[in-house]
Amino acid sequence: MNKSFALILLLFSMLVSYGGNKKHILPNDNNIGIKGAFFLQKSDKKVIINRISPKILDNPETYMRVTNVNTQSGVRISVNTNSENVTFLFEKRENAAHRFSVVGIYKNGELFKKIMIKPKNEKLPDFSVTNPDGNKWTEWTLVLPPYYGMNFLGVDIDENSEYKGCKGQKKPVYVAIGNSITHGTGQNAGYETYDYRLAEMKGWELYNVAVGGSKISWPIGKMLKKEHIDVITILWGYNDWNAGFTPEEEIIPRYSKLLELLTKHHPEAKIYCILPTATKAKTPKRGNLTLDDIRNAEKKAAEAFLNKGNKNIVIINGEDISDVTFLRDKVHFTVEGAEKFAENLAEIIH
Repeated sequence: MNKSFALILLLFSMLVSYGGNKKHILPNDNNIGIKGAFFLQKSDKKVIINRISPKILDNPETYMRVTNVNTQSGVRISVNTNSENVTFLFEKRENAAHRFSVVGIYKNGELFKKIMIKPKNEKLPDFSVTNPDGNKWTEWTLVLPPYYGMNFLGVDIDENSEYKGCKGQKKPVYVAIGNSITHGTGQNAGYETYDYRLAEMKGWELYNVAVGGSKISWPIGKMLKKEHIDVITILWGYNDWNAGFTPEEEIIPRYSKLLELLTKHHPEAKIYCILPTATKAKTPKRGNLTLDDIRNAEKKAAEAFLNKGNKNIVIINGEDISDVTFLRDKVHFTVEGAEKFAENLAEIIH
């Protein structure tokens, strides 16, 4: 009995020792870098990562589905540590989309590990890495997927390790505005979307505020008024077409109001108005307009600003830099299509 009891005590002490050999970094620690979302709700328990300000959701002209809003496409969370073992901690976010997804973990800027999330699993997978270089100082960055809403709970590192602020360099801020094409439908990983790839090609800091299913939403311009922004792309129109929205009554007024707010609050930012890209769809779900009618309406709205002397607006015909070979369905890009679209944009945008 004594030997058995001693063995039990030994096993218990080993378990306690194992459970206590981690150091927890609080999610709101200033040394943790969170990029890609302007509207963070921080506490020492969790960080709620909002790409879209909750303040604009009550406006009926925001035209956004909350479950898609509550996702974190392309958001990056970074920690700089000499810990051999690193674990990023999350919980599923309520009232958010939860589709099959891939999370990428980068080691000093290079993709190191891919982790799949299955939507039906109640428990999230283990977002852990072990450094092949042992306790060498390393910056780890986790990239969140387009359609899986999560809250950030902090980082666990080895007990005797240290951490410090991420090195990082100041980059031009790029804001991608739009619907599901920009949000990332067709790509399971946040680092596969065309806007993420464009930002990497250009050396920009991406903030993706696109929301799947959304329509032209002028409140986005109001939402962004206090943020520093250098480059903006806008790709909206397909859902407006399907909804049967008309050019003179809905498309032009809302697109114009968006541009008015963006140019007012960000007079130095370059704004690239991308007209709807190639599609296999021939007719909308409602109405009898063609997608070219929507393209021409957006072009007319943007040209009005050019005619007033605004030199920071550039109109890009989405059909000129995409085709149906880019698509996985009627309108969304494959991973390869998103890459090609980013490459074509990179040649135009400077």
